[in-house]
Amino acid sequence: MDRLLNKIGSTVRGWMIIPAKILNSLSGGLIKPNHVTLVSLLGHIGVIWALWYSRPILAAVLLAFFGLMDSLDGALARLQKTASLNGMLYDASSDRAKEVLVYVGLTQYVFVHTNDFIWLPAAVLGGSLVVSYIKAKGEMALASVKKHDKQMLNKIFADGIARYEVRMAIVVFGLLGGQIILSLWLLLVLVGYTALQRIIRISRALNNV
Repeated sequence: MDRLLNKIGSTVRGWMIIPAKILNSLSGGLIKPNHVTLVSLLGHIGVIWALWYSRPILAAVLLAFFGLMDSLDGALARLQKTASLNGMLYDASSDRAKEVLVYVGLTQYVFVHTNDFIWLPAAVLGGSLVVSYIKAKGEMALASVKKHDKQMLNKIFADGIARYEVRMAIVVFGLLGGQIILSLWLLLVLVGYTALQRIIRISRALNNV
């Protein structure tokens, strides 16, 4: 499964070089990756609005569109040769903020449409943030060991079925199919599994130091 997800991710990132080239050409290089990241973040306010007013299809479309910008900013950074640690920090922080916005909207949507499972979006958000926190702390711990180079760190943390892109894709399909509660239950299981998976991998890597 990890291999399949990695292949899909690589394919999407490869295709995004096309709109990145168009955007770079039209703007004369004035639009930078951080601009794209900011637009993507602000666009998620529209996702909240759509969920707040019970428009799940619109929310799904907006989420998918602005979600693709996560690959567009990376493609633009590679094209302009402007990839940086600051950009990585900005992008990662933006992803967490976008996830919070999405689940705030989903909490309102679930509250309006069902009397049950109002706690579910908050639980999934908490699990998602734990997955990201484990990654951040694990990278910090392993980066302090010179034995682990950047390529090895990427290999350790690239895997995991409930990575950010997959989590958002499940939300999109849940909204489109009218099965958001089922999607949230699935996400709750997957984020728990991924958190445990990453802890085990990090522990093994640290034990081998």
